[in-house]
Amino acid sequence: MEVNVSLREKIIFGILVALLISGGAWRAVNLSGTGSEIIQADPAGYSSVEEVGETPEPEMITVHLVGAVNNPGVYQLPAGSRVYELLEKGSGFSNDADHEAINQARPLLDGEQIYVHRIGEATAPAIASGSSGSKININQASAVELTALPGIGDVRANQIVSYREEHGLFKSVDQIMNVSGIGESIFNNISDQITIY
Repeated sequence: MEVNVSLREKIIFGILVALLISGGAWRAVNLSGTGSEIIQADPAGYSSVEEVGETPEPEMITVHLVGAVNNPGVYQLPAGSRVYELLEKGSGFSNDADHEAINQARPLLDGEQIYVHRIGEATAPAIASGSSGSKININQASAVELTALPGIGDVRANQIVSYREEHGLFKSVDQIMNVSGIGESIFNNISDQITIY
């Protein structure tokens, strides 16, 4: 009888040791995994979950800043940056800059050039020079400038400007077909005369 009690105690002790070892091994495996969660208690008694791991690098865009700024040049900024953030990178306006001639809240596009006019300098039409001649920038052109395109009258020009104000800048030239009244045939007539840069 004494042997059975001793044997039972050994079995119970063995089971407890096995549970402790397996529990410790399970915890070690879970804590060493990548992307494991750390639960932090906050003073109010709630807990927050934090992912452990590397944060992804933001997508970057490259923009050329020229004109009446202290440090013109080519700058890289996170996608979605605005003109005022580019101006900060270029150390701000120079003393002769026309602050009112540029929309500082406008989002930037990769590969575009931002020109800051000087006081008294006439704002040039929203065109971009290229090897095939001048193209109208549909992201910057006024309704009057847009009427220079074939098939774009006052009504359609105003619709382009309204669309741009409501939906943001065009990301590609073919997005102009999202504007009411501009179909494939009109787009084919103007596609080599427009740009988004």
